[in-house]
Amino acid sequence: MYSQQEIDELKLQYETQGFIHLKGAIPLDMLQRLRTAFDAASERHFEQWQNDVKAGTGEYRFFDIPSILDQDPVFIDLVDMSTIFGLLVDIVGEDIQLNHTHARLFYPGPTFTPPWHSDIPHVLGVNHAHTNNLLIKVHFYIEDLSPEQGCLAFIPGSHRYPPRHIKPTITDIDKSTAAVKIVPKAGDAVLFNTHVLHMALDNSTDKVRKSLIYAYAHFWMKHYANAVPSDLQRFANTPQRQQLFGVDMEGIPYFNRRLMDNVPPAWHSTLLAASKRLVKRVLARNSMFG
Repeated sequence: MYSQQEIDELKLQYETQGFIHLKGAIPLDMLQRLRTAFDAASERHFEQWQNDVKAGTGEYRFFDIPSILDQDPVFIDLVDMSTIFGLLVDIVGEDIQLNHTHARLFYPGPTFTPPWHSDIPHVLGVNHAHTNNLLIKVHFYIEDLSPEQGCLAFIPGSHRYPPRHIKPTITDIDKSTAAVKIVPKAGDAVLFNTHVLHMALDNSTDKVRKSLIYAYAHFWMKHYANAVPSDLQRFANTPQRQQLFGVDMEGIPYFNRRLMDNVPPAWHSTLLAASKRLVKRVLARNSMFG
């Protein structure tokens, strides 16, 4: 059994730093399925991406596989993967819903992200410095990255900054004491508050950076089309997934939607056990900064 102190420490990392590096979050059997399905999907859509780039309607620096949830059932399984979903519910809340997805290939070259940006600086009506659970992103990695392969970097604690806070200037991130670069291994996940200042660094290698990006928010927030599989009858087959995919429940307002009210009690004990296993593994392998 794991103490409440251990669980609280993992959440404290998120609340104080704005991000957590979760090592070995994806089970090995699932990792292999993800690799195979990711590569197959990218091959199916690569030619269309190249045509879009030539026509000037596509982004040349990276390629997002369209509608990733429709490419293979393994991408549905990742949505509520038991090793990480309990932590997500604990951070976002029982009204959790999938908000958007990306399956991204970042090709060698300069970064495509603005330096040290928040994803939600223009979202109005929310005090970002005091709202840790508005929108959470998880980057899943299916291959090892090298330090120069477009890794994510963060300014710890910057999710507490007001939206118009002056952005830092860091010339050498590897020598900086103000920033943290995360170099993930295959099977790792990086979970972060989308308001924390972050960026993808240049990919100065000759290898493509592959990642799956799933964002989670609240049931009452409008989600993107790529957060919902086209075959809802097949995949929204449990109350949990119906909520994650934004399926309405008759008689329950958007603001009242809660997993606790929609799933059988046995699910909670399974979820709690999986969450505790993740907590123990992360605390044993991670430093405070990942």
